[in-house]
Amino acid sequence: MVALETGRFPGEVGFVETPALSARRATVEDLAALRILWQAAGLPWDQLDRFVTEFQVVPGPDDSMLGAIGFLVEGADALLHSESVAPGEQADEVRAALWRRVQIMGRNQGVHRIWTQEDAGYWSTCGFKVATAEPLGACKATFLDRAASWQVFEFPAPETVKARLDEQMAIWQATRAQEAEAMQERIRNFRNIAVLVATLVIGIMIIMLSVIMRQHPEVMQRVLHGGK
Repeated sequence: MVALETGRFPGEVGFVETPALSARRATVEDLAALRILWQAAGLPWDQLDRFVTEFQVVPGPDDSMLGAIGFLVEGADALLHSESVAPGEQADEVRAALWRRVQIMGRNQGVHRIWTQEDAGYWSTCGFKVATAEPLGACKATFLDRAASWQVFEFPAPETVKARLDEQMAIWQATRAQEAEAMQERIRNFRNIAVLVATLVIGIMIIMLSVIMRQHPEVMQRVLHGGK
């Protein structure tokens, strides 16, 4: 993420570059900052305290919190809940950092589906879709209320991921082969040009030597006799 002061551009005085936001697991030391965030979002902060380590957070400056979201894993399913994000232009950047973290955790823990009832517009851009009967029927998690409306994100099946990786590898190998062939062609062309130039130079030298021998035989005689 790049932060700019008003009217400042890269290379100018006053341009400030900051690292991209990152998320981590919350700890009990984060409770004070989290309570402020939860209260601002209208969440039952006094009930969420005991689930603090279930939350992923994006720390801000001066021990503040820019955002937090709960991530509960039950077998192949996970629940994304209780989002609280500080208002402002950075809100979706905070969500993006949380989403990166959640995806990594989900993959590492063998999660197949992530469920949520969060309604921020950002989540609809991340691959969440309105849950249909099929994923609802497959979910065994205790947190799922089938009478409620849900959105679900489904990780690609391992065989699909493998097929995509194989396809990308095949494309990469084909591209490398084409690049290698193009390089060989350039080398052959360079070699042919070099041979042609050398042949022309030698031919010109032979012609010049023949002219000199015809027009100035005495020069060649001196050369042959060591300059005498």
